[in-house]
Amino acid sequence: MRRIILWIIAFFCLSCLVVPVAPLSDEEQIFKEIQNISVTVPPTGTAVLGSKESMTEYGQWLNNIAVALMNYANAVLRVFGQKDLHWTEENLPQGPVTPSVINPIPAVSVTAPPIRQSPDLDTVQTISGGSGTRTVSVNVPSGYWELWYTVDPIVTGAQDSHSATGSQSAVFPTFSIKVTDAKTSQEIETVEPPGGLDKTLWARAGDPRPWSKRFFKGGREFQFEITARHVKSYVIEVRIPKS
Repeated sequence: MRRIILWIIAFFCLSCLVVPVAPLSDEEQIFKEIQNISVTVPPTGTAVLGSKESMTEYGQWLNNIAVALMNYANAVLRVFGQKDLHWTEENLPQGPVTPSVINPIPAVSVTAPPIRQSPDLDTVQTISGGSGTRTVSVNVPSGYWELWYTVDPIVTGAQDSHSATGSQSAVFPTFSIKVTDAKTSQEIETVEPPGGLDKTLWARAGDPRPWSKRFFKGGREFQFEITARHVKSYVIEVRIPKS
């Protein structure tokens, strides 16, 4: 890498040391030709900043920059009737380097199973949705009731999120249901998936979905504040004992 940078500096120095051999009357034409010489700037890579792949792409980008500068220096030398510069060492780049293709890590395919039916329970309300926050009113006519739910997360476990400024932060799929008494605004309980949402873990240890939560205080209206982050979908069912 250091040798490439030294070669770049050497090209600029050689370009500055070239003595024009054309007559003074041709200076205007020479300057015009030099102004028309363009330099193609190689595009940067697409790998995540700071990753191993990004360092490989950066090295390739430096090689391509060195080749572009050599082509520019040779174009200037030709204006003055001089011979082109050539790299002779095998370890120096001889042309643009094609960026390597980075194969994405395959995602674990674990689809959300349907919520199984209970022989002793009836579903009185079903709620479905995706990522975001919403509040839903739920009327529970019986004293005892159960909350059944399933979630399909978008990402596999904890992934890295990269902002436009290059900063990185961990991304975790999350899901919660805050149950509140609609009349008194008293929070009853916040329900969350035990163990979090990790498809990789589920693929190894077994899919725990759907989850359920029992409540022994009903016969009233509740507010469900549903918060879902980085999930494809969720389904919630409110069930009461069959009469």
